[in-house]
Parts: sequence; C-alpha cells; structure tokens
Amino acid sequence: MSVLVSESPMKIYVSRVPFEGLRAQTRYEPKALDIDRPDIRASQPVTVSSFIMKADDALVVEADIRGQLELACGRCLATFALPIHTTPTLTYQVGPADVVDITDDVRQEILLTYPMIPLCSPGCKGLCRRCGQNLNEQRCVC
Repeated sequence: MSVLVSESPMKIYVSRVPFEGLRAQTRYEPKALDIDRPDIRASQPVTVSSFIMKADDALVVEADIRGQLELACGRCLATFALPIHTTPTLTYQVGPADVVDITDDVRQEILLTYPMIPLCSPGCKGLCRRCGQNLNEQRCVC
C-alpha cells in the first residue's frame, strides 16, 4: 500500500493501483471546485484523504473530505464558519487503462453538505422586521 500526495485534482490511473490498494491524499483550492454561491463560499482548501482499491472491473474510492465554508445566516445575515466533513464511497466502472478524475464527485459531495437554512446558532434571534437591527447584538427601539 503506497501513499500518493497531490496538490492538484486527483486523477487515478487504474493500472497503477496495486492489488492491496492505495492511499492517496490531495488538496483542492476552493476556486478549482467551483462551489461558491452568493451566500456560501469555501474559505480554505478542501482536503481529501482516500483509500483506493480495484474490485473486478470497478474502482472503489473511500474518501474522507474535510474543509470549511463561510455562510450567511438565514436569520440574521451574519457570516459564520461551518466545518464540513463527509465520508462517501465512490464507485466507478473502469477498464485497466482508464484514468478516473474524482474532482466532480468531490464537488458534488461538498454541495450535499450545504444546509438548507444556514444558522449561525440554533438560538439565532434574526433581524428586527421593522428596522433591520441584528437582535443577537442588541435590542432595537421599535
């Protein structure tokens, strides 16, 4: 079992994966993953540690994806950091000479971690409906 470390998108050459499997680690810059929205953006690189193995005509990648997002709270609009961590198992049908780039699947797994309504805290009080004051910071005079 060897270790492959990369600073670029993870391309797996099926012919180079040994019988016992391969450990790999790569780091994606946020811009390379194209996961930003107006209310959510990646604030630091995303790391992917994986164990890669061949099974007949399939390539199986057990991935551990970690990073951090900056989100706008759905109630008070304040920006806050949200650590992300997901451990998908990705499977690809392959031939012996194929090259598999897992970048798009990593991107999609990160998108699936986005909360439906991001909240800076469960008890967020939001904004005053009349004056717009952030009620977490102070009471308004309305």
